[in-house]
Amino acid sequence: MTDRLRARIDWFAGALGVLILGSGLFIASVMQWRLHLLAGLWLLSLPARRLIGRYRATADRSLRGLMVMAVLGFAAIGLQLARNQATQSEATLRAVASLAQPVASEPSQPIFPETDPAERTSLGSGRAFPVVINAGMRGRIVDRNGVVLAETVDGRRTYPNPALGHLIGFQSRLYGTTGLEARFDAQLSGVATLSPTAILEARLLGSPVEQVPADLTLTLDSRLQAAAQQALGERAGAVVLLDVPTGAILAMVTYPRFDPNQLVLPELATQADVDRVQAAWAELNARADAPLLNRATQGRYPPGSVIKTLTAAAALDSGVLADPSAPVTCPNLLPTEAGAPPVRNAVDNLFRRTGDPSDLVRVYAFSCNTAFAQVGLSLGADRFLEYARRFGLQTADTRSGPADLRDIPAEIGTIANDASFLQRPAALADTAFGQGQALVTPLDMAQMVASIANDGRLMRPYLVAEARAGERVIYQAQPEMVRQVVSPETSRRMLDIMRISVEIGYAQPIALPGVSIGAKTGTAETPRGVPHSWIVAVAPVEQPQYAIAVIVEYGGEGSRSALPVARQVLAAALGVTL
Repeated sequence: MTDRLRARIDWFAGALGVLILGSGLFIASVMQWRLHLLAGLWLLSLPARRLIGRYRATADRSLRGLMVMAVLGFAAIGLQLARNQATQSEATLRAVASLAQPVASEPSQPIFPETDPAERTSLGSGRAFPVVINAGMRGRIVDRNGVVLAETVDGRRTYPNPALGHLIGFQSRLYGTTGLEARFDAQLSGVATLSPTAILEARLLGSPVEQVPADLTLTLDSRLQAAAQQALGERAGAVVLLDVPTGAILAMVTYPRFDPNQLVLPELATQADVDRVQAAWAELNARADAPLLNRATQGRYPPGSVIKTLTAAAALDSGVLADPSAPVTCPNLLPTEAGAPPVRNAVDNLFRRTGDPSDLVRVYAFSCNTAFAQVGLSLGADRFLEYARRFGLQTADTRSGPADLRDIPAEIGTIANDASFLQRPAALADTAFGQGQALVTPLDMAQMVASIANDGRLMRPYLVAEARAGERVIYQAQPEMVRQVVSPETSRRMLDIMRISVEIGYAQPIALPGVSIGAKTGTAETPRGVPHSWIVAVAPVEQPQYAIAVIVEYGGEGSRSALPVARQVLAAALGVTL
């Protein structure tokens, strides 16, 4: 066969390929269309290969061959999209038209179409519209020991421990996703396991896409979570328990709380189901006690005396106080500036307990306000603010960027509204012992003592340990140090001060048999007149494993309300029987 005849055949094949592809666009059968597509593209490639063959240089032929392959690939995608327009135009028109009118249904009848199990109806604003979406399967969420915290049963997302709604969140066809359900939606839904190649193949050939949902394993320990829930009870407040070496969150409790199961519709929902979910949502949003607020990460409170831990660490680390035995006085009153009320202690003649002069160990143990006001003034505004920032507290006017916790929403604590506030001696003195404008979260305070217990290293807290799709790990958390806050020497000195605070001071009731604990109580004044109750603690002091922060809103003195909660949780963590 002559080359001229071969050329004519190749060009004829190309023209035939165009006809085959054009006719295939209007064929309803997916299998027949695939045959048309493959045959047409192969015939089109014949004249293209003839043109490439004219180039003598191997590099030129290879480059042009790649270009032809790319062009044919884009042509295949375009043809697939064009075919969808031609063969599915009526179905698309019906789907779009159906959006104009709500589906009429009686309360006793399902408002979801009972057709293909993969079809669901998307809901919003109390009206049902038949929009076909791919619900698919969804991965489980389990604690560090495999206890199930969220799973899909009969097409409905269920939450066996409703008290974890603030962390797990919910998946609702009415109100979307929140918490870990939202943050790790790509992994739970299987989107994160999709490959571009599989998606392209599915678009071209109409084959199903393999979408493997991943299971999330959390750092939470359900046993410790239950202990914290029981200890806090039905009092407004929060508990945060951290693993000191890694920053992993072992327990995080907040109250009031909500049941996420109330916001989830069954697979075949009736109008009555929709009304029930909407009523539950409206009630949650109308409540004055803010049950949707995660107080552990989003509640911002005056820190009270627990902030004296930061002030003491800053004084030792900066050299303002040479060591814990450096002399410090504890007068009844401390004038700070003209026109400002003097700093006073909560207990008159506190110097009888601390000694006069005293030292950092005893004024910490007995929480002397006037002593820490003096320490704050000795640090100065700039140095005090620098250490506050090291511990993760900013000023409100410069607060930016994400909080250290990235798995769920968290607020950033602030030491003052702006840096200029601390330039006033009275304001700096008040802030140094726990009042002023400081607003912190329980997570902030748990991180503060965890960093002191961890040789001065501030770790990034996290909730999700890994995401696993079958045998494939698609996400793995690694402990991450945010920054070095204070030196290891300062850390050791502060741990000793906190330990003595439990031995002789106001934190003494937190003591457990056979375990050395370091702690600081706090009583934070409020406009209502009844103070918030705080405590922070670490244990065991010799080799710290746990750091805890507890707040009980309007609970009075720290030793009265928050301390017993922390003691119960630490006892459960350390295996001590009360």
